[in-house]
Amino acid sequence: MQKIIIDCDNTFGVEGCDLDDGLAIIYALGTGKCELLGVTTTFGNNNLEVVSKNTVSFMKSIGMEHLPVHFGHAENAAENSAAKFLTEMASKYPGEVSIVGIGSLTNLYHAYLLDATFFDKVKNLSFMGGTTEPLVIMGKVLSELNFSCSSKAAYNVLTKGHNIKIATGNICLDALFTKERFDKLKDSSIPFLQWLCAQGQYWFEREKEYFGHDGIYKWDIYSVAVLTSPELFSSNEVHISPDEDSMKTGNLIGQGASFSVEIPVIKDVSSYIEHVYAAYENFANKSSQPPAL
Repeated sequence: MQKIIIDCDNTFGVEGCDLDDGLAIIYALGTGKCELLGVTTTFGNNNLEVVSKNTVSFMKSIGMEHLPVHFGHAENAAENSAAKFLTEMASKYPGEVSIVGIGSLTNLYHAYLLDATFFDKVKNLSFMGGTTEPLVIMGKVLSELNFSCSSKAAYNVLTKGHNIKIATGNICLDALFTKERFDKLKDSSIPFLQWLCAQGQYWFEREKEYFGHDGIYKWDIYSVAVLTSPELFSSNEVHISPDEDSMKTGNLIGQGASFSVEIPVIKDVSSYIEHVYAAYENFANKSSQPPAL
């Protein structure tokens, strides 16, 4: 069973903010295919204080308060508890730990500043972020967030890291999770799934209002799934060339040196989506009562 750490900007339960980091955590715990060593917090969906406090509350609410949560730092590596945890785990389990980065990549950059051999000890880096072409949904162009919100960190991590897998904003658009399918959770006899359905309604409503479609993109789950269930994806090696300027908009195609990363492609979208719901149910079967955020 592979060891992973999820570095995230989790705002599940914060009014008006995305749920996908929390869904990615639930998915990882529900797959039965990985050992979650801990969660580290960074900024992106909201500031570090909000994300960190919310993540502690979230982990407690889903019955996972025993898992460590380490807070990141926006500027100072020496004061970054998350970065120290990342380096400690990489040193404790050299070649065994994979890191899922689904917010800004500041903590990973700080881990490298603390230990120049950090990336040599990590098994895989799997990120959600970046674009290879304009990101367009229903005719509306979206700005990239995860790489661009800490562009210096993203540039350094991408150019110094190894064994990189990226779920770009573009590739995540392959899988639309429809409201019709999500709403079936409320008919479940399992309280956790009923709660999950209720928690997700505002996200669907927001997406409907802004984009006009009846679905959501669960961006962050993609980057966990490529590690835990690689059989669902086709390997897809892509040459990228980021530079410091291109990272300011999250564009992976810039004027920098070219190198290859893996941008896995879903083989069968329907199977992938049902696989995600199966992980939810598997986790929910461990929880007799719905959380209370």
